[in-house]
Amino acid sequence: MTGDPSFKLDRPIGRTLLLAILILLLAMAAAEGLARISLVRQRLPVSSFGNYHYQFEIKWFHLQRYVDQHGGVDVLLMGSSLVNSGIEPEQVNQAWMQASGQPALRIFNFGVEGLTVEPNSVLAELLVESFHPAVIIFGTEIRDYAANNGTETAQNFLNDPWVQYRQGQFSLQGWLAEHSAAYRYFLAYRNWMRADFAENHTQIIRRTGNLTSDGYDIENRVAEDPYRPPDPQDPEDAKAFEVFAGFEFADSRLADLESMLALESESGIEVLLIEMPVTPQFFDFFEAREAAHQEFLQIVSDRADAAGSPFLPAIPEDELPPDARSDRVHLSKYGAAAFSQYLGEWLARLFLETGLDLRQEGNAP
Repeated sequence: MTGDPSFKLDRPIGRTLLLAILILLLAMAAAEGLARISLVRQRLPVSSFGNYHYQFEIKWFHLQRYVDQHGGVDVLLMGSSLVNSGIEPEQVNQAWMQASGQPALRIFNFGVEGLTVEPNSVLAELLVESFHPAVIIFGTEIRDYAANNGTETAQNFLNDPWVQYRQGQFSLQGWLAEHSAAYRYFLAYRNWMRADFAENHTQIIRRTGNLTSDGYDIENRVAEDPYRPPDPQDPEDAKAFEVFAGFEFADSRLADLESMLALESESGIEVLLIEMPVTPQFFDFFEAREAAHQEFLQIVSDRADAAGSPFLPAIPEDELPPDARSDRVHLSKYGAAAFSQYLGEWLARLFLETGLDLRQEGNAP
């Protein structure tokens, strides 16, 4: 009896399949090993989690390098583009040391363009889990709490497989992005055949190079007339009038703020709130005008008080230099220097008056 001929044919096919799997696994292991060699990392300066928001990824990997160099991070500055270009960690440190008499803090600016309080509340959890700072300082302003502001950016960020994986929703893509250096390089260079790849890649390298080592994105532009009242007939102003028509503080955004404040009790870190300074004329976009600003101050300070978190209102307008602004809401490098000094002096007062610990555990002076 010759037996089942199909069985004889299956064995070489099975061996071939097994061999192919083994070769693939070896190739993946080799690629992973190469991706972790320092020389390769120097030659391939860009990696990716696959997140559509490339500036977030720039900041994340920049922070990793900062932590490797300095042995940790004490203070993370978080918020939107107003924080990204509006707070200079070095100037905060200078004011802090002068006013407190204490050594320098390890401060990193993790402000990311377009991220309102909604994605920032999730990002704060990820940063705490990965880098264990002693303090998060969240720079906020009234637009954070408009339900129709920044929604597309928030959705794209929060739906990212790596972000969802870090929040406990397993996916192979998310797992690989978290654990595989080779896969992160693949994600960064996967579109190399596209016509716009070189331009996009160059922009990422340029923007990474423009950051200071502590994450500050210098804004050299100075607006000619940032205090010009907004005009409903101006196409650019008309968009803002439309966004903020009938403005109300969204309950979901306030819940996001409370979630960030709750990190203090859940993770043992300090969470501080600061108001980012926009021009007085910016509130002309709101029907209630200055009353909307006062409501913002009351609501945010009440949430901060309930959580036991300090809150710093924006620097008075007359304490900013004449060339302080690059537009109605963003500070120029000159305004950032003044605001950063204002922030550093406040941190020193908190330390001297309350003993607030601003240093990562195990790194106290």
